[in-house]
Amino acid sequence: MNRRTIAFTLVELLVVIAIITLLAAILFPVFAQVRANARRASCMSQLRQIGMAARMYLQDYDALPPRLSALYPAYQPSTQLFICPSDSQKGQHPGNPRLEGNLYLPTGVSYDYIPNWGIAHELGWWQPFPNYGEGKWGEQTPLVDCNWHWATFFKLENRRDTPPSGVRGWVLVLLQSGTVKPVHLSLYPDKFSPDGQ
Repeated sequence: MNRRTIAFTLVELLVVIAIITLLAAILFPVFAQVRANARRASCMSQLRQIGMAARMYLQDYDALPPRLSALYPAYQPSTQLFICPSDSQKGQHPGNPRLEGNLYLPTGVSYDYIPNWGIAHELGWWQPFPNYGEGKWGEQTPLVDCNWHWATFFKLENRRDTPPSGVRGWVLVLLQSGTVKPVHLSLYPDKFSPDGQ
């Protein structure tokens, strides 16, 4: 009796490989988008918790903290909340008073503290330290922002913070009220207004 072996032909094998490749090409960008959305949601949650800590500091001292890391450990005991999930360097930047990096907190800070930002002073959002004042829009004045949802690296020198032309994305902005707003990059900071979103 002749026994016939069952096997794939080369054409059938190539068709299967082509289908798997096509499915991968369709699904990988979807998975990447889902992961980016999850990181953004996690970042927004962390910013809200930092906002609550800043409000407690404000109630105790009747002033904003001199820097973001001053909230640790009394008002925010977890150093992980100062690191954005999208920051590939995990807060380990050379830093300055606005984006502190590991300047004051060895574990690092990914978020920008807007009252210490020269452009925020130029735009009249906050007065320079030590008296930041109430803020241009009161409770709706930006307090902290996260640029890691469009930026991939931090450049300490020549930090005007305007992205190169053609770059798209979102800046997550924590307002003094504790609300977090995603603001389109093209509107921030020069065209920002709390009611214009």
